[in-house]
Amino acid sequence: MQLLAASDESGASDTVQNRAYVSLKNAVMEGRFRPGEVVTLRVLSGLLGTSDMPVREALRRLTSEGAFEALPNRSTRIPRLSRKQVEQIYELRIDLEGKAAAQAAEHISKVQVDELQSLQAQMNACIDNNEMDRFTALNKEFHFRVYEIAGNEPMQTLIEMLWLRMGPLVSWIGKMSAESPDHMRKIGMAQHNRLLKALQARDSEAACEAMRADLREPTKLAGFWRAIDQLSVAEKNQK
Repeated sequence: MQLLAASDESGASDTVQNRAYVSLKNAVMEGRFRPGEVVTLRVLSGLLGTSDMPVREALRRLTSEGAFEALPNRSTRIPRLSRKQVEQIYELRIDLEGKAAAQAAEHISKVQVDELQSLQAQMNACIDNNEMDRFTALNKEFHFRVYEIAGNEPMQTLIEMLWLRMGPLVSWIGKMSAESPDHMRKIGMAQHNRLLKALQARDSEAACEAMRADLREPTKLAGFWRAIDQLSVAEKNQK
């Protein structure tokens, strides 16, 4: 799993550090790591194609943002979330991301609608070909393109922080969804198509509701909350 092409470390160190930070942050938000997974500096440096120093700084920043947690043996772990935490994060995401979609509908251009439709077409192909890793990366790109169009930087920053906390569950939800193809299509296609229609019509209220429905859809998967409870039990047993 190569997260970042080999870095040109002849440039300024802050540029290398920022590239490492952005690449690792995106990897977390795209679900490249599992809840409870332990990662080491050496492994991450290899994945990022850079030396330890920029990765150490990236980990420090992301740990302060809640994406990782430090362990006593100087390794790092992806946090597991309790059911209460997942419920709280979902509640905040539904509120903020719904508002962002509504604001995007007020500002969106035809060119931007076309760009989102192109992304959605690529996601549809991923569903047909069962390419879950690419699907999750495109899904993130789709959502954050909407939030960028909204033009509300403070809100986008808050949304990004919540995605970082939820990131480890992304691949896990994707695997659950893949076991239910019909539900996967509903998550990946139906709600996004509804959102695209609302954005094209510049209907703020409909865009808000479509985004909220999209975020709620994974929680309707059979066994979703039971599995969250099991992850929480595993976390307690490790402590």
